[in-house]
Amino acid sequence: MAKLWGGRFSAPTPKLMEEFNDSLSFDRRLWKEELEASDAYALALRDAGIYSGRELALVRAAFREIETEFVNERFAYKAEDEDIHTAIERRLVEKIGETGKKIHSGRSRNEQVTTDERIYLKKTTVGVILLLKSLQKTAVRIASDTIDDIVPSYTHLQQAQLIRLGHYFMSLFFMIQDDKERFVDVLKRIDILPLGSGAAAGSTLKLDRRILKRELGFVALSPNSVYGVSDRAFITEFLYAAAQTLVHLSRFAEDLIIWSSSEFRFIELNDMYSTGSSMMPQKKNPDSLELIRGKASRAIANLNSILILQKGLPLTYSKDLQEDKEPLFDSVATLLISVKIFEGVISTLKVNRSNLLQRVDDSIYATDIADYLTERGIPFRDAHKIVGKLVLLSLDKNEALRDVELSKLRKLSAKFGDDYYDIFNPVKSVERHDLYGGTSLKRVKEQISLAHKMMKEVRASRR
Repeated sequence: MAKLWGGRFSAPTPKLMEEFNDSLSFDRRLWKEELEASDAYALALRDAGIYSGRELALVRAAFREIETEFVNERFAYKAEDEDIHTAIERRLVEKIGETGKKIHSGRSRNEQVTTDERIYLKKTTVGVILLLKSLQKTAVRIASDTIDDIVPSYTHLQQAQLIRLGHYFMSLFFMIQDDKERFVDVLKRIDILPLGSGAAAGSTLKLDRRILKRELGFVALSPNSVYGVSDRAFITEFLYAAAQTLVHLSRFAEDLIIWSSSEFRFIELNDMYSTGSSMMPQKKNPDSLELIRGKASRAIANLNSILILQKGLPLTYSKDLQEDKEPLFDSVATLLISVKIFEGVISTLKVNRSNLLQRVDDSIYATDIADYLTERGIPFRDAHKIVGKLVLLSLDKNEALRDVELSKLRKLSAKFGDDYYDIFNPVKSVERHDLYGGTSLKRVKEQISLAHKMMKEVRASRR
């Protein structure tokens, strides 16, 4: 079969140029979306007077047969197939002859590709949202199970203040909530149908684009043909949302990697999500989490790639845009497997409760001591300085803060009393943070209740 555009050319295309030009190796995964869009377009062509009722029936029956070929992996590609669009059109013509050639009436591959991408991303985004919702449910369950466990939090990777472990896992819920909302938001801009935009100026046929919108389940039609054909911001936004989600997972993965090390032993990963060493038989490596951390870089690179691809690109369509699919498909695959693996890791990990406070230094109570003095009328900046001197004194004397004698404390401030020694209690420390969003038992329970409410609201909105 000759090239669809071959009438203008007198010389054949060299094999090397064909290989360079073809996108079939990666856009073939859009076969289902291309069939859906083409089937709806055939209906619109019937209403525009291009197809008769009998011809429409032939075309739609042929599309069903072609779909069966794809499903059963019997669709035979040929050398002249440049992309999935030409492959399916070629097969349609093979099945029903000249009637099949009419399918391209008033239509351009420029609009076909972005239509297929939008159909694909609509389905994909809904799937991502459901996966993130599942991860949130797991995070809430683990937070509930660990609400009474107390661990040091870290700033600059140094012990900072004590928090409930359940509070930590609730931070995962709320970060993923933001990620989920980003996907919900981008779905609004994916859900715009460009079909009918033609190559650049819009179709010359009297197509009823409302039929196309209804048949393909889109919420809106692109209001401008140049915008419809050329814009790829919906892909950019999806890739940003994917990259940000993976960055969140990567940060949690880093914590869990550290916490599973011999120096911490806060947690132990399940064997299912760990690997060994080919040389050192004792090793149990957190490869699942390391790969998530590594795959975040791929998602960031794919986002950069699509931004750079569009920068300086003239409107409406240029062949450069063929390069939008591989970063998209790669980020989708990377995101889906990473979310599933991460949920598997956290749902099966073991918390070593006896180790959580084993290496906590008394200095973690320094802010509690400063607050103690502040509550007794000393301005916080002055209290901060006093406690700094106290920490220095304890280091010089090589004694814990809780062991400093009261007489020495009162040389630093007369506000110190016998109740100073009550400060060094993990439960009392976390319970002091009793404000909305804090780490006291009441406030973490509030967060868990809020999470359940938010998840119920999502279910209600889907109905």
